[in-house]
Amino acid sequence: MDGVVSVAELQTHPELDTDGDGVLSEGEAQTLLGGDSQMDPTSFHDRVWAAIRDKYRSEVLPTTPPAPSVPDLTEPKEEQPPVPSQPTEEEEEEEEEEGEGETEEEEEEEEEDFQVQGEQPKEAPPPLAPPQPASPTEDKMPPYDEQTQALIDAAQEARNKFEEAERSLRDMEEAIRNLEQEISFDFGPSGEFAYLYKQCYELTTNEYVYRLCPFKHVSQQPKLGGGSPTNLGTWGSWAGPEHDKFSSMKYEQGTGCWQGPNRSTTVRLLCGKETMVTSTTEPSRCEYLMELMTPAACQEPPPEPPADSDHDEL
Repeated sequence: MDGVVSVAELQTHPELDTDGDGVLSEGEAQTLLGGDSQMDPTSFHDRVWAAIRDKYRSEVLPTTPPAPSVPDLTEPKEEQPPVPSQPTEEEEEEEEEEGEGETEEEEEEEEEDFQVQGEQPKEAPPPLAPPQPASPTEDKMPPYDEQTQALIDAAQEARNKFEEAERSLRDMEEAIRNLEQEISFDFGPSGEFAYLYKQCYELTTNEYVYRLCPFKHVSQQPKLGGGSPTNLGTWGSWAGPEHDKFSSMKYEQGTGCWQGPNRSTTVRLLCGKETMVTSTTEPSRCEYLMELMTPAACQEPPPEPPADSDHDEL
């Protein structure tokens, strides 16, 4: 065998004739092969065998004894004796069982003959099994020896200490920058306004919540609905007159107004027992005026002159 089923091989089986003339022509054989002149055994088994299996008879001699011939039930000629009488029900059942057994044997023989004549069809590959996830034990690294593990632990400990030292250094540098910035502020002739640093004070109105953080910034946020705060200015400088420099503060370069300047705020300091924002207004567009009451704004009374003490002359 050459490993293919050809038209010539099919023509040796006249039982596959399709037009009833008892001969399988080349065109009929080519039609059975789907228009091809030859076909490999696998394709032949998948596409053609199911259609011709009932008619196919192998050229190889059967290994089992031939099945008994079926009596000719065609109508006899006039000179022949009449047709025998109909068989009984028991005989019919026996004949049906014999016929079924013969059919099964013929089908087995045909399959065996086809496998002998052509190459045995290739078996379908087994279905691919889905890849199994790797178990945790497979990915786990084998344990290190004691010496290597000790080195790894020491390196990890050194890395942790280094990271902790870096964090401490960053915190220290941040603290130094804050102190330098704090020292750079002018907190008044006697540092009386220093306590305002790092503090914030709020005033709530019908529409907004105003927040003043002295020496840092001023902001405004809607009272209802939340939203991000609007910057009304960052610390600029003392803005009081020459004779009373520390009576007001100036906060500048806040969020820009629509088609207008950046917002700014002037904070006027008033003498009071408590530190609190008492009012906030907008005298002109994008320019705010805030009043902060604080004991630091109170002027110290001038020192009283020492009273003259009466001396009794001796």
